[in-house]
Amino acid sequence: MTEPSSAWPSPAWYVGARGQFLATAPERIRDQLAGRAALENLEVESAQGEEWLRSLGQLQQHLDDRIAIVRRALSHADCAAITHVILEFDFRRRGLRMDCLLLAAGALFVVEFKRSTLTRADRDQVMNYAVNLLEFHKVTQTWCARDAAIVVPVLALTAGRASRPPGPVKLGDHSWPDLAHRPVECDGDTLGAALALGLQTRRGTVSVDSETWLASPFRPSSSILDATLSLYGQHDVAAIEAHAAPKAAIDASVAEIREHIGDAMAQGRHHIVFLSGAPGAGKTLVGLDLVMRGAQAREAVFVTGNAPLVDVLNTALVAAYRRQGSGAKTWTHTGYRQKDAKLVTAAASFKVVKAHNFLGPRGHAHHQEDARVVVFDEAQRTYEKGRLVLGKPLADHEADLILRVQRTAYPEGGTVVVALVGHNQAINRGERGIVAWLEAADRLGWSFSIADETLALAELGREHAWATHPRRRRLANGHLQQSMRFYRNAEVESWVGELLNDKTAAATACAARLKANGCPILLTRSLAAARRWARPQTLGGQRAGIIASGQARRLAAEGLFVDYKPDIATWMLAPSSDIRASNALETVQNQYQVQGLELDFTIVAWDADLRRERDRWAAYKLSGGDWQRDKLIDVAKNGYRVLLTRARQGMVIFVPRGDETGEDETRQAAFYDDIATYLTTCGAEPLPVT
Repeated sequence: MTEPSSAWPSPAWYVGARGQFLATAPERIRDQLAGRAALENLEVESAQGEEWLRSLGQLQQHLDDRIAIVRRALSHADCAAITHVILEFDFRRRGLRMDCLLLAAGALFVVEFKRSTLTRADRDQVMNYAVNLLEFHKVTQTWCARDAAIVVPVLALTAGRASRPPGPVKLGDHSWPDLAHRPVECDGDTLGAALALGLQTRRGTVSVDSETWLASPFRPSSSILDATLSLYGQHDVAAIEAHAAPKAAIDASVAEIREHIGDAMAQGRHHIVFLSGAPGAGKTLVGLDLVMRGAQAREAVFVTGNAPLVDVLNTALVAAYRRQGSGAKTWTHTGYRQKDAKLVTAAASFKVVKAHNFLGPRGHAHHQEDARVVVFDEAQRTYEKGRLVLGKPLADHEADLILRVQRTAYPEGGTVVVALVGHNQAINRGERGIVAWLEAADRLGWSFSIADETLALAELGREHAWATHPRRRRLANGHLQQSMRFYRNAEVESWVGELLNDKTAAATACAARLKANGCPILLTRSLAAARRWARPQTLGGQRAGIIASGQARRLAAEGLFVDYKPDIATWMLAPSSDIRASNALETVQNQYQVQGLELDFTIVAWDADLRRERDRWAAYKLSGGDWQRDKLIDVAKNGYRVLLTRARQGMVIFVPRGDETGEDETRQAAFYDDIATYLTTCGAEPLPVT
């Protein structure tokens, strides 16, 4: 069996020459695939859920069917030009898994298996796989450009029968001249004929060996780079817009971090750059600027564990593309045809990667090709050793895994991790914070750049003299202090900090200054009143929404269900006329969904999961039919810190009245009265009656 010469596990579950595949007993191939599936814990694309069945017996039967179909096809005399079989190829950087790839002299076949029927989604899926290879797979790009190879997507039914024989293969009629116009559709008996038709369309006969193909680096095409830059240049995602923000500080930070990255790469060092900041200070904007522009952009990727942010960004990109390309046959910035917009926008989001795709399917890091600069958003959320990630415990602290894998990928040095760190934002159990990265750097011999202000963060403690560490380089612009949110007055973050730290006098003073600047902290005991306040506020593209703690389950009595998670992209971006939009004020998002995002106006619904006891905060979780004390008070407080700092222009806090009859023990009026009283003591004012 041919395997790529790499220290990394093969991205394919099976690789073999055509003759080897035909000579190997089918059950041996099946057992190898089933074993790899078990090893990967059946972590496959959701679109393949119908294909990869959970029952091992059914899985093996399905593998037998696939293997038999491919064997029959490759036994076809007209398919002798096919040289290698690749089964279950994991294109990790794009988070895609492809059923079957067949390398031939002058052609690459992308084969997807479906059970008994074919849909529009199936056709889009296999075309998307082919486009991803043409846009991001360097060997495929070179093979097509230099040797006139072609890429042919194929859909093959494993149980049903195709409605007609496979039709002729035509090239072009879209943005990729080397790609078949549409997928070739066939069944188990006609796959050989479909492959033969593709071979008849070849323009060259140069082969590429499987080892070279599998070891190909990730290399975005110049067109897709242009598309990405153009899209991000005109995005409308509220979470990273500048507004009246301290842009000079952000620009200075970007410039200095670029300098430190360039120095580390030139000197062949393994290096971390830390950028800290208050909630909404622009860390994400800095990170996106680093990976989208500048000298290091081509080898940079933005990684985030904040999946909702990725979803909102990518949805906004699609909308931005449609606006730019409307009514045009081509998109002037990149030359892509308008009809290919869906595939282009899906591919253009390659610069933003979900953390679980970066770390691999089992939480154990795989290196990312051409990712010398890795920007980690919300880096304080790094997990400790043993934390379950996708059902498997981490083999080491997450920060150690990431640094180790980058060192292994680039042993000669010249690789940089940029850690974007929000302080006082740990909202999940098992998060270690910034100290995890510093300790990992110390253990693994990485140098680091960090600002004095970052080292002064309370959560770092004073156990280690990081300021005088021999591998430390000082960063002058490594902490963004002023928030971009609540831009009329940035002091809302200070008010939230004093409120959660039981400093009533300081909170009251902050609230007074906020009021003097036209931004009073508002409080209401009526959800209807809060909605009446929020609805007329949203003008044009402004957003309002209801947000609450993920533990605020007794808000169900008010008609707010925190366990129901609306699609975050639709919630953030849909027009006000859409009942799913945040502006409809019907559904609620929690702190996990909105961290890193923002709204113009928020209704923060406060439940008894964080309440006052003996003049201090106490955290609770609903267990069964009653509240149970939660020892992780800081996690609970930080959850509310996120909620209270999502607004750019205005916020009203809604505290229910609870059950005034006394019958519902989980909604005792005293719980909510004590919260409202404390908020009032800290300067919150009653919402004016409208």
